[in-house]
Amino acid sequence: MLAGLVFVTSSADKHREAQAILAIPLERVALDVSEVQGLDVVAVTREKARTAFHQVGRPVLVEDTSLELDALGGFPGPLVRWVEEAAGVSALARIIDAYDTRAAVARCVALVFDGAREWLGVGEVRGSIAEEPRGSNGFGWDVVFIPEWGGGRTYAEMAREEKNARSHRAQAFRALAESLRADVSKP
Repeated sequence: MLAGLVFVTSSADKHREAQAILAIPLERVALDVSEVQGLDVVAVTREKARTAFHQVGRPVLVEDTSLELDALGGFPGPLVRWVEEAAGVSALARIIDAYDTRAAVARCVALVFDGAREWLGVGEVRGSIAEEPRGSNGFGWDVVFIPEWGGGRTYAEMAREEKNARSHRAQAFRALAESLRADVSKP
């Protein structure tokens, strides 16, 4: 089922990362898909998949990420893109300076929708937010997210292969692939 999917994303970086994690070629289509806004990343991704399917007319793969700051009750969550666009990625580091915790969760939801059924993969990495952006690898908020398993380094301070082996996106895509394999193997 993964072969021949259309990955609907405007991000060439996400496309490259997904292909590396799944180890298959994915056709990328950059559509202007209007997204429902909210703090539930699964609901946002489901709606995005349905909208994308209706625009493309064949099975689609979509994903969405969420950066949930403990001090802010999970905000900005899936709205992180808009915080980045409005204030810059360094604002994510400064926004929680006044709080006692810099703890955060990076979450990714990857979803395949064929017009009738969906297959879902969710990945989650606990970590914290750096006091300032660090590193030059990766993209988006990789420069401020420090995974618990990262030895104090941000995603952007890691080699692509290291990040792709354990990131929230890697977990989500692997869970999605397992969901698809399990469905295909059903009698």
